[in-house]
Amino acid sequence: MAWCPNCGKELLSDATKCASCGAIFGAENAWRPLEHPAPLIEERDKYRTFWRRVGAIFLDGAALAPFAWLDQFIWNHTSQPLILLPWGIFDLLVGPVYEVTLVAAYGQTLGKMACGVRIFDLGGKSVSLKQAVLRHIVPILFMPYFVFLQVQNILSGHLANRAMGEFSSFLTLFLVWIGWVLLEAITMLTNKKRRAIHDFIAGTVVIREGPRMTLLWWLLALLVLGFIVPHLMVERNIVSGT
Repeated sequence: MAWCPNCGKELLSDATKCASCGAIFGAENAWRPLEHPAPLIEERDKYRTFWRRVGAIFLDGAALAPFAWLDQFIWNHTSQPLILLPWGIFDLLVGPVYEVTLVAAYGQTLGKMACGVRIFDLGGKSVSLKQAVLRHIVPILFMPYFVFLQVQNILSGHLANRAMGEFSSFLTLFLVWIGWVLLEAITMLTNKKRRAIHDFIAGTVVIREGPRMTLLWWLLALLVLGFIVPHLMVERNIVSGT
């Protein structure tokens, strides 16, 4: 006899689908039948992922912190378009590529692994590459605009604020991002499965699992360094008065 890892119900030994919750099993799916019954988890507890996902956002930022430090160093020490153009494009792509690649491969980013949440298809399958892209589609759609803006400013010699224009424009972009995050949070908190807007777009759901403690401590160390290292380097590129 085997047990469903999603709802804990008993399965036939050759079951490919749970008759209770509909979870699908097989070589191409993320879920596998358990040899021993899992502790019963209430439906509402399984989807209680809000604070874990908030924590994962910060830890994913920590995982990418070395790129931010390198970005600060480059913009502070060179004005050469041959360096800034490829670096600017690379730096804009790092975040989306990190998110999409890890979610498509593992159903988790490093931050989600550390915090103990995993992304699944609504049918219990592993997340496809298409779904991983759709989860990140809003930032991806803005990428061409950011690339165009940065390339245009670099070529015209307007390098302040990471070649994103005047500080007011820089601040506006940040506020737009904050507004999007708030919409995501409100959506997540107003449905039982805690699905955010990007989950509805991609047809995914986020489930609790055990956190990876070693990875958690490493990312927490990077998070602390993320507050210290930038202050050890003099910031010359962000100019609030332009």
